[in-house]
Amino acid sequence: MQLSIDTGLTTTLLRIVADPRAVDDLRTYYQDGPPNTGHPGRWFEQIGTPEEQDRNRDRLTADDIVALSALNIRLPITVSARLLGPDSAEIAELLATIPADADLWAVPRSELSPRSAAYRLFTKFRAMAWNGGEHGTAGVTASKLLARKRPRLIPIYDHQVSQLIDLGKGASWWISLQQALTGEVRDHLQRAHEVAELSPMITPLRTLDVILWMRARHITAS
Repeated sequence: MQLSIDTGLTTTLLRIVADPRAVDDLRTYYQDGPPNTGHPGRWFEQIGTPEEQDRNRDRLTADDIVALSALNIRLPITVSARLLGPDSAEIAELLATIPADADLWAVPRSELSPRSAAYRLFTKFRAMAWNGGEHGTAGVTASKLLARKRPRLIPIYDHQVSQLIDLGKGASWWISLQQALTGEVRDHLQRAHEVAELSPMITPLRTLDVILWMRARHITAS
């Protein structure tokens, strides 16, 4: 399968991440304070200690499923039961072959191809979500679940990001983003992360996801 790349994505990302509003949006999203402040998504990385997450990085756990609820994904019990039960061995086998300590921009493109373990696991998660009744959001669910397990490698792709980015027809999000994450884009992400004083647990991909999500939210509200 020939994967298409949206070559205009770098320009789009630079415009968004270099905007001073990116830092304000990160602070708003991750604001920690009284109830109903900040965004529920700020808990996505915090379910389970870093030590537990590292220990279980090649195994799906109940913490991972709970973490999805922070991003407005609530799996049907039939899907959760399969993820943690009958399908857990196959999932663990695939996870064990997906790089856990590598960033998206640094891995060989083969790690993102349709034949890769990451893509095969994404496809499995998507099919399970579809069969569980999530016909409109199966791909989003798969994206967020895989991003939870490989936060440095797999970017989230949901309706908000899709609407904002307007990826070229047939273009691969993973590979287009890999090419678009130039040193300049990453420098802006790192600066925004530092100025917003975010936790080290929040990866560059997650930083970008929040910036894009918040920008899309502003556009929808305007």
